[in-house]
Amino acid sequence: MSIEENDKIPGFPGKITSDDKEKREKIVMKAEEMFLQHGYSKVTMEEIASNLGMSKKTLYKFFGNKKEVLRSLMTERQCEIMARIDEIWKSDNLGFIGKYRAMVDYISERSSRIHKFEDLQKSEPELWKEMHDFKKGMILEKARECFDAGFESGILRKDIDRSIVVMAYLNAVESIVNPEVLAELPCTGGQAFEAISKIIFEGILSEEGRRKFLSYEAEKPQSNGNGLSNG
Repeated sequence: MSIEENDKIPGFPGKITSDDKEKREKIVMKAEEMFLQHGYSKVTMEEIASNLGMSKKTLYKFFGNKKEVLRSLMTERQCEIMARIDEIWKSDNLGFIGKYRAMVDYISERSSRIHKFEDLQKSEPELWKEMHDFKKGMILEKARECFDAGFESGILRKDIDRSIVVMAYLNAVESIVNPEVLAELPCTGGQAFEAISKIIFEGILSEEGRRKFLSYEAEKPQSNGNGLSNG
């Protein structure tokens, strides 16, 4: 989106030009690179300015502190993520499986990047929570839409109550993306999300286990509706 002469940036003194916009974007991109490489808490505003070859005065003209840089970065990446998810969802050449697979791959990749910002949990707990709340909300909303489409298209089994399937999946995802839970797991958020998807769609039974389970189900006495077996 182009920036006109009379456009404003929150906290920015006066009008902003196209050159100002370009400098601001470079600051955010360089900061992200350094945050990912060294960790947010170990990067200073002075180091960001030095790596960009600009003075601290110029840097502070655009951002009052490092937290403002991070918030701007988060806003840009959230918009980028939502745009990509919507692009996948609106793709006409992908069916349910293709859309779901593409979304899982993309969210897993983005979650792995977010995991590298884990030092935010101590240094910027408010922004850390905002980041995880966004990720959780995005996953839950898109997963619900995706499952609904799967049931409507007949890809998902209709002999299982739809609300139970959706609720089981959403509760699993909501639990896993919780920072406290992730801290106890030997994997990243992206890997955990991938595992949940694999369990939901492929199950946890081996082929032998599946045969035994189906055999048990076939031999199990059927209820007559009053909680009593017909056997």
